[in-house]
Amino acid sequence: MDLQFTLQRYALQLKNQPRTLRRVAGVFQKIMKTLYDTYFPNAEARRPGRIPDAPDADILTVGWLIEYIGEDSENSGYRRIKAELKSVFPSLPERSRFNRRRRNLASASEVIRRALTHYLPQTDVFIVDSFPMPVCDFKRANASKSDLKWADATGVLATYGNCATKGLGTFFGFRGSLITTTHGLPLDFAIASANTDDREVLRLLAERGRYRIILGDKGYISQPLQQELLETEGTVLFPTLRRNQKRQYPEAFRRLHGRMRRRIETTIHQLTDQFHVSRIRARTHWGVRTRMSHKLGSCLLGAFINQCLGRPLMKLKDLVHA
Repeated sequence: MDLQFTLQRYALQLKNQPRTLRRVAGVFQKIMKTLYDTYFPNAEARRPGRIPDAPDADILTVGWLIEYIGEDSENSGYRRIKAELKSVFPSLPERSRFNRRRRNLASASEVIRRALTHYLPQTDVFIVDSFPMPVCDFKRANASKSDLKWADATGVLATYGNCATKGLGTFFGFRGSLITTTHGLPLDFAIASANTDDREVLRLLAERGRYRIILGDKGYISQPLQQELLETEGTVLFPTLRRNQKRQYPEAFRRLHGRMRRRIETTIHQLTDQFHVSRIRARTHWGVRTRMSHKLGSCLLGAFINQCLGRPLMKLKDLVHA
C-alpha cells in the first residue's frame, strides 16, 4: 500500500497542471525509478564494471515514452526525446548503445509491466482476441531477407496467415494475442507465427494468469479446449457461437457477451492507432518482444495516471499536450 501511495502521489503532480511532454516525462521517470528500485534493488551496483551515467530506470522510461507518444520509428523517437527532454534525461547514451540496453532490460520491463496491473481495477471477466502483425508487404515476402523469417529460440517465425476481419486477407508476419479486462486494460500478450491457431495461444496465456471467465470470438470455439481450461486452470471460456450451432446462449447473455467483447476491439484499435502494435519495425525477435512489452507497459502507465487524475482509464491520447 505504501508503494501504491507513492506512485499515486507522483501521478497527482499532473493534477490541475498543463500536461506537457516535459511534465509527463518527469512523472513517468519518477514512477519508473520507484518501481525499478523496488523490484531490482541495487541491480546496477551488483553488475561488473562501472555504473553507467544513465540509470536503467531512465532507459526504460525513455523506451516506454517513445511508444507512448506514438513514435513508430525507434530512432526518430530517440532523437526527439534527446532533443526536447535533455533536462529530464541529461545522460542518455548514444543511440545504438541505448537500443542495446533497452533490449537487455526487456525482462525488467515485463516485471514492471505486470506489477502495474495490480494497481489498476481488477475484474473477474476477461476478454481475448488476436490481431495481425505484418512484417512487410505481401508482394515483398519472398524477397525479404529479414531475420524474422527464421525461428528464434521459442520456435516462432514469420509465416503466412489470414485475417478476414481487418481487410488484410493473406499476410506475412505474426499474430498478436491480447487479454484485457472489461475496462479494456491489456493484461497479457503473446506473439505467435501468423498461421498459429488462436486456441493454441490461449492455452499459453491461460497458464500465465488467473482468469475466471474469458470471453472470445468464434475463433476460440472448441469444446475440448473449454473442458481443458476448466479442469486445468479453473477458467470458463465463453466463445461467440455460430448461428448454426444447436446450443445457443440465452438472448440476454448473447447481447451482454457481444457488448463486452467490443471493449477489446476498441482497445486493439487504440493500440494500433497510437502505439502501432500491428507494425513490425524491429529486426529481431528480441526487438519485437521488447517493443511490444514497452508499448503495453506505457499503455498501462498512462491508464494508471488517468486513474489517479480521475480521468477515464483508456483516454490515453490526450494525456500529453492536453
